[in-house]
Amino acid sequence: MSPTMEKAPIGSHRFSNPSPGTTRRWPWISRLPSDSMVHQWLILPTVLAGLVRNSLKDPRGFRHRLIKGIFVEIKRFSSPNIKNIELSEIAGIEKAVVAGGVTRVACGSQYCPLILAALCQVLDCKTVFEIGTYLGETSWLLAHNKLDAHIYTLDLPDINAASNVKLDLTDLNYFRTWDRGAKFLGTPEQKKITQLYGDSATFDFSPYRGIIDLVFIDASHSYSYVKSDTKAAFEMLSEQGTIVWDDYTFYPGIFAFLNELSPRLDRPIMHILGTRLAIYSRRKLTVPEK
Repeated sequence: MSPTMEKAPIGSHRFSNPSPGTTRRWPWISRLPSDSMVHQWLILPTVLAGLVRNSLKDPRGFRHRLIKGIFVEIKRFSSPNIKNIELSEIAGIEKAVVAGGVTRVACGSQYCPLILAALCQVLDCKTVFEIGTYLGETSWLLAHNKLDAHIYTLDLPDINAASNVKLDLTDLNYFRTWDRGAKFLGTPEQKKITQLYGDSATFDFSPYRGIIDLVFIDASHSYSYVKSDTKAAFEMLSEQGTIVWDDYTFYPGIFAFLNELSPRLDRPIMHILGTRLAIYSRRKLTVPEK
């Protein structure tokens, strides 16, 4: 053990005052600030210098990561009708155990599907309907972690169908190649996944009316499509059903529509902090505030 470290629990990084022998060998250590001197103003010059340096080095990253990230936080904080909650506020979430790696592209954040899989466990969902299959990573993860659930996942039938959709399509870069469902095809999980094809604006959802425990909306992020998909989701919901929207804080169409919708519902739509996920449920989700 280093002479400058106290015995501490694994994973902690608590340092003691340097011993006299240490300061003799490395005299600069004695000139470091004490804990009482370290505050935000002390590191501010370093932070600002790094901001200027890195924004000049990577202007595209500055615009697409930092500026967008700041605007996302502003939208989250100023949202008029969506309540922000911590993941830990969802009743029973601490009991969920999720297996499977992070995804390559999903939810805007690679760990969001893990949260969705945890919700599926906590809510004991037996039927899931995903609008927007893409690579099938989320469908595979849900099937892998909820053995008694069946997942229905809907996407366009082929790459050419993108030019004939009824409403406004976003993310055209997702239509350069066509590998919908590639993650689960040929896996043991495939037998628990039903792959459906069609434009969600014209698809016949009537066979699923009133029987779906969890609807995950992650297709076109335009206002018109989110509105249409949400209408279909409510028609499919079971008595204790839940809807989760992806990319709530990222796309203006989703943000605008959900803030319009939430006040008209029997229960509020909530945003899970640290994610792009918004959630509505016909059951009480959160633990009582202490």
